[in-house]
Amino acid sequence: MDLNTLLQRAQNLTNEAKAECELPAVERTLQQVLQATTELHSRITQTGGKEIQAHILLGSKGVDLPKLNQKLEALSARKTFEPLDVKADTDVRTFLKNERENAILSVIEDTNKNISDSVSKQKWASMNKTWNEEKTRLLDALIAPSQNFIDLQRLPEPTIVNPHCQPSSCLDPLELVYAQELRQYNELLLKGSHRPNLVQKFAHLSQSFGDSRLTDMWTLLACVTQISEPLRSDPIKSRQQRPEFFTHAKSYLERRYRVFMCSQVGGSYASNSYQLVLAFVSHRFRAQQTIGLVDTVGERPLWPLVYYGLRCGSADVAVEFLREAGSSHDEFAQLVADRNAGETNSRIENQLRLQYANKIRNSTDAYKKAVYCILLGCDVNEVHGEVAKTIDDFLWIRLAMIQPGDAANYGKLQSLILEQYGEKYFNARQQPYLYFETLALTGQFEAAIEFLARRDDNRAHAVHMAIALHELGLLGGARSVAQPLLSIDIIDPQPLRRLNLTRLIRQYVQRFERTDTSEALHYYYTLRCLRDHKGRNMFMACVCDLVVDSGVFDTTIIDLIFGQRQSSDQDEVNSGLFRQFECPEFDTRTMAALVADELATLGNFEMSARLYEMAGKYNLALKHVCILLAQVVQLPTLGGSLRERLGQEAQRFSQLLASDSIEVEPKMKSSFVLLQDLLIFFNFYHEGKFNAALDQLRQTHLMPNTTDDVDVCLANVKRLSGEVIKVLPDVIVAAMDIAQRQYKQLKTGTGSSLEQSQMQQLRQRAKGLSNMAATMPYRLPNDTNRRLIQLELVMH
Repeated sequence: MDLNTLLQRAQNLTNEAKAECELPAVERTLQQVLQATTELHSRITQTGGKEIQAHILLGSKGVDLPKLNQKLEALSARKTFEPLDVKADTDVRTFLKNERENAILSVIEDTNKNISDSVSKQKWASMNKTWNEEKTRLLDALIAPSQNFIDLQRLPEPTIVNPHCQPSSCLDPLELVYAQELRQYNELLLKGSHRPNLVQKFAHLSQSFGDSRLTDMWTLLACVTQISEPLRSDPIKSRQQRPEFFTHAKSYLERRYRVFMCSQVGGSYASNSYQLVLAFVSHRFRAQQTIGLVDTVGERPLWPLVYYGLRCGSADVAVEFLREAGSSHDEFAQLVADRNAGETNSRIENQLRLQYANKIRNSTDAYKKAVYCILLGCDVNEVHGEVAKTIDDFLWIRLAMIQPGDAANYGKLQSLILEQYGEKYFNARQQPYLYFETLALTGQFEAAIEFLARRDDNRAHAVHMAIALHELGLLGGARSVAQPLLSIDIIDPQPLRRLNLTRLIRQYVQRFERTDTSEALHYYYTLRCLRDHKGRNMFMACVCDLVVDSGVFDTTIIDLIFGQRQSSDQDEVNSGLFRQFECPEFDTRTMAALVADELATLGNFEMSARLYEMAGKYNLALKHVCILLAQVVQLPTLGGSLRERLGQEAQRFSQLLASDSIEVEPKMKSSFVLLQDLLIFFNFYHEGKFNAALDQLRQTHLMPNTTDDVDVCLANVKRLSGEVIKVLPDVIVAAMDIAQRQYKQLKTGTGSSLEQSQMQQLRQRAKGLSNMAATMPYRLPNDTNRRLIQLELVMH
């Protein structure tokens, strides 16, 4: 083929392509082709490689992706449950249809919103409950002081106690001695005897511990709490206004220093204060140690004699030394004598203060300056380090400078000890007894007890100190039982704290309340005058928590506290531990009702029914028995199961009702009797005694024998309580199953006319049961309907 022929054929093909495509001929220069290529490249790079791959993939399958995108964009994006708008040009049918759909959609929307709100509310309630439980555990684990007022509830931590195991006591010998002393004290109160001083009793008991430091602490507490009249108002406020607290503390320090002086010079001077002071000053001051001291009497420095006479509590001896020193000291001797007699002489005091300001303040005799400051209240911030060698000396000087009614200086001394010096200054970790005594001597009992309770070896002493002060009405208790162990009330005088006695006792008792329940109750009895945020007596609240926390199915604690039933007679109950605490304010029945309410709230209906019976609330007892029976009445009886226990309880209650020993509401009695009849029916049914079961069922008048009985049975069902209605589906199935089994048995017989008649009666009974199930006033479970249909089909 030559070139002309090829050219001719190419032209023909070009003409044919023009005729078929009907497209204008395109002629591009090289510049235009380059520009088009550049535009295509930029468009491809902007679109991305994935879209190109999608075009290639879908194009290979015959899908035009641009057209598909256009179709998708044209689709309506209206939501599924978006309300429908009514169009003006629609007819009535369309209008009603739209209104109906809008009503349905609005109901769905409201339901979704309510469900969402309910779920959110339950979620936050659960989170709040969990966080409260965690906060309670954290707060109980922290015994250090806190100023936060947190309103917490004590939530239970269930523990199951093995009834066959008799646990040993968790109390050590010292704690057991304390517990026995507290028991004796409570028994005296319960008998109505004269209330003894519990601080004095514990102080006397501490002498048997063999620890002199413990004896000193109890002796100190017994000394500073000897008040002439009981406090009528809040202990915290009264403590700052009553001078007995710091005067008794001062007297205690004086007696203790007198013992120290006797130990230095010998016990022969103990009965003669004058000779004791002389001997002690002679022993302490020698020629080289009297430099700087002024004024002498009998070759001995005068002002040390005066000081130590006051220091050991012998002001009359100090007066005697001053009078021996000459007439120049008569005014000061008169001042000491007046102060010892509780009198004041303003003229002499003003003259001596002026004398102190002009001369004595710069004197080289430290003892003379100290005596002037003590009696005249001069330079209250002076430490007197040359005279006060110990903390006892310092406290005695500061207490001696406080005048009756001077609450301001008393509060300043308390702040100085607790806040400015604090635990670090006194090295409280290494010297706990010293810091405790310092706080107690300055009237800060709550802070002292809280500090002592931090150490395990001292916690028992701290708890009993708090109890003893509380019984005397001297302990500043927390405003709320939910507050921390130590808290500050902004309306109280500074720097006094308040101690949460409830929290302290609970932390102490929870260790042995399972093993030594009797002792635990006596400790909880000390809280009888306190109330929780619900207004409950704290003694009863603690006992309630003790029972509830013992475990859901444990009866050991209940039998121990409330007693154990001996026979079918509800009055024959062994006396429990709680009976010894009965008084006009509360008794065993009241306590049993409180615990029953709490157990019922937690869902432990079996134990709550038992306690309601003890409390004499028989309607509530039967109500919870009926609730439990409705859950298990259709089950077979197994050894040790809840159904077996409830069967015994139901039989016992039936005997009580038959003998008119208890009175309950007629409706409650009717429900209980029906449930017991159904319990007997299912017993016969599971044992295969079908005739006896049917006889028992006929007595209830709940199931029809024929279709004619359906209306009567339905009328009876409408009068039933909710507990009985819950059992009816299982009763219908059991009755239908009995009819089906009897029908099968007759069908395999000889086919006599009697058997045919009986089979017809069974079919009528099955028909009546089916009709009743279909016309019940509430919807039966799907499993029940399916089972009934299967059984009925077998009989036709």
